[in-house]
Amino acid sequence: MPKMPVVVKGTGELLKALRAFEPDLATNLNKEIRAAMTPVQKKAQGYVPDGMYGLSRWEFKTSGKKITAQTSAFAVRSFPKFNAGIVKRSIRISVGKQKKNSKGFISFYRITNISAAGQIMEMAGRVNPSGRSKPPSKSNNPGAGDWFIHHLYGPLVGKDKHRGRILYRAAAEDQGRVTGKILKSLDTTLTQFQRRAQAQTLGTIK
Repeated sequence: MPKMPVVVKGTGELLKALRAFEPDLATNLNKEIRAAMTPVQKKAQGYVPDGMYGLSRWEFKTSGKKITAQTSAFAVRSFPKFNAGIVKRSIRISVGKQKKNSKGFISFYRITNISAAGQIMEMAGRVNPSGRSKPPSKSNNPGAGDWFIHHLYGPLVGKDKHRGRILYRAAAEDQGRVTGKILKSLDTTLTQFQRRAQAQTLGTIK
């Protein structure tokens, strides 16, 4: 699932303490971080085209139709079809502790592209720009992969595994500004928390 993580050591301990002793600071912090991430989310949504020109068979028209597993983020057996509205709505900001990933990191704030079609558009061609497989495909249409990739909207932007056409592109073009804003919000909130704790301690001593 494409996402742009922001890793800060001690964030979990800070959020736990805020929720327990200063819930207003926790609420305000979440609002600030969500606001900081929203421009990247909106920019990513703006990279989702309204239609797939040249790939009309990949599109899923919802008008008068029922949404099925083909448009689900968890479609397995069928190739998920593209619908602009679904892909845009599936680019979401998540606030809250997540499970550890394969590298042992836990995320608290993230933007994710959760639709299957959105993930395909995000990453197709990252490994094989021509869409060719190894060994060569025995398909009746061996050039289908190359056609598909070259008709996707937008370039792959970013570095190494963090290259994409939607979310990774928006994050790369942000050039770390959102990370700086998040770190500043965390630092400011920590300072406020420490000041309140100190004031309460001094008040008890008096």
